Amino acid sequence: MLASLEKGLSRVNAPLARLGSWIGGAMLVAMTVIVLLQVVFRYLLGMPLSWTDELSRFLMIYMAYLCLPLIYLQDKNIAMTFLLEALKQRRGRHLLMVVIHILAILTFCVWIKFGYDFFLRGGSRADSLPISMRFIYAAPPILMTITLLSAFQKIVAELRLFMADAPGEQTPAL
Repeated sequence: MLASLEKGLSRVNAPLARLGSWIGGAMLVAMTVIVLLQVVFRYLLGMPLSWTDELSRFLMIYMAYLCLPLIYLQDKNIAMTFLLEALKQRRGRHLLMVVIHILAILTFCVWIKFGYDFFLRGGSRADSLPISMRFIYAAPPILMTITLLSAFQKIVAELRLFMADAPGEQTPAL
């Protein structure tokens, strides 16, 4: 049952994470071009552009949130593993990982709630671009919800591994 739930979550999370990373990569390229354009206009032509700093900042915000689900699914985030490494039993490690993912989910829920509140209050316009700040403030609640799905998948995977490592049982094949 846990294996099928994990597969179902993976069918949703994997494409969303890949799509987010591709869009985030495209935003990184766009941000690089915009910053180079700003350097050329500011230092070579002596006519700084007013919108490049703000747009590159907005692209950086979206890029970070779009790539977060893939980073979380692949365990590429920064982690302090000394406690995990100190545990000798694999089952204990799986349980600790479940607790860690639950704490991450609680953090994501707080992030989503405050992000949504900020979104509701953000009806102003950007300083140098004709963009409503609601578009920028929508990134945390929407994209953290996708990351939340990734955390649920990680919990299911850890619980499946915990059950598979039970004494006297064989690891089920996926």
